[in-house]
Amino acid sequence: MRTCYATAMEDEILDAAGIDLYALERVLTVERYAWLSLSLDMAAVLTTDGQFEDCNVQWERVTGHAPQDLTGTYLIEHIHFDDRERALAQMQRLITSDIGSASLFFRFACADGDYRRLNWNVVFSPDHDSYFCMVKDASGMSGSDALAYRDALTGLANRMALEDTLPAMVTQTCSLGVSVALLFMDLDGFKAVNDTFGHRAGDALLVQAAARMERCVGDAGTVYRLGGDEFVAVLSGCTASRDDVVAVAAELVAALRQEYPLGQDLVRTGVSVGIALAPEHGEEPTALLDKADQAMYRVKGAGKNGFAFHGADEVHTS
Repeated sequence: MRTCYATAMEDEILDAAGIDLYALERVLTVERYAWLSLSLDMAAVLTTDGQFEDCNVQWERVTGHAPQDLTGTYLIEHIHFDDRERALAQMQRLITSDIGSASLFFRFACADGDYRRLNWNVVFSPDHDSYFCMVKDASGMSGSDALAYRDALTGLANRMALEDTLPAMVTQTCSLGVSVALLFMDLDGFKAVNDTFGHRAGDALLVQAAARMERCVGDAGTVYRLGGDEFVAVLSGCTASRDDVVAVAAELVAALRQEYPLGQDLVRTGVSVGIALAPEHGEEPTALLDKADQAMYRVKGAGKNGFAFHGADEVHTS
């Protein structure tokens, strides 16, 4: 996490191009139009109701929409119908102070009628009452190391990477006669940290939490940030006895309940983990995620800070 700002305009522009969201917000505060014109990626400023207030010329290169044609239109007009609810909900959470920044993707309607997948890194500025957006074209990209497949804040793989890789992972692993486990994680008490200490502290906590998750999962799988304080760990090649999954889940719960240093303060949160297994609970990725999500909410209802398998009565809490 960046702790100080560049002192020169050129450094700030470079930070913004690298999607340092705090540097980005400062650039917009000082030289909004310079940022729009100098960005090598698509950049846009949206009002709170999703209207394009400003955008740069890169939009025409990628989508065919000239800046003057996009300005004044609403983002929802351009989002594929199947992606609207999820994308708009994530952006709305920025206003309601659950999170300070969001990384999201959806299919965007181009001028020729085709859709391109765009990866958005968005920060909401209460001072401007606007969303500041850095946008990359993710169409045709492959490989989990591509920038569009990485969460800008934590460096973890993002939702797009999960949705692109999970179907093949489930199919290939289950064909070998072993299991795939999806661990849906939601931090307990994160909103209280944000409300008490501010977005920067909340983002610092998310970065530390992501690092702990990766250490716990290790070589057994991959951790993804879906958005906000929601994460998914995918463990491939698990044993049928569930011992591997239980061990990782218990380690995650123990690690994420430890104190986090935030400046001069120490804060404590927890994590609720819901688990779904393929092929035991199905092999359709979206359904598996839903089942893991439902199991996570059972943990929340049972007191939080624990884990549970889909369909099992027992909730393991600590």
